[in-house]
Amino acid sequence: MVRILNELAKTRILVIDDEESIRYAVDAGLEYLGDFDVHFAEDGLKGIEGLKNLSPNLVLVDLVLPLASGMDVLEAIRKDPDIKRPDRVVLMTGHTNPLKDELMTDIGIDKILPKPLKVEQLKTALFD
Repeated sequence: MVRILNELAKTRILVIDDEESIRYAVDAGLEYLGDFDVHFAEDGLKGIEGLKNLSPNLVLVDLVLPLASGMDVLEAIRKDPDIKRPDRVVLMTGHTNPLKDELMTDIGIDKILPKPLKVEQLKTALFD
C-alpha cells in the first residue's frame, strides 16, 4: 500500500523535444534530481496529446519542434479545454533571451531553460 501511495505522489513531467540527445540529457538530469514519473514526446502534436492524456505537473517544451511548434503547444495549454494547465511550464531553447518577461506571462511560460542545459539550471527552472 505504501508503494502505491508513493507512485501516486510522484511528480509527472512531460518533456517535449525532437532532439534525442536533449531528451536523454533531461532524463539523466531528472534522474539525478529525484524520482519522477517522466514521459517524452518527440514532436509538438505528440506533446499536445501527452498533455491531454497525462495531465503532467510539469512540462518542458522546446521552442522549435516538428509538426507543431513549441508556440503551438503553449497555445494548446492556454486554449484547449481538454488540457489541464501544468503547475509549471518551462520553455527550452538554444536562443538567448528569446522573450521578454511580459510576453512569457502572456503566453503561459513560467521559466526559460537555455540549451545546452545544466543540471542546476534544470533544477532551478523546475523547482525554484
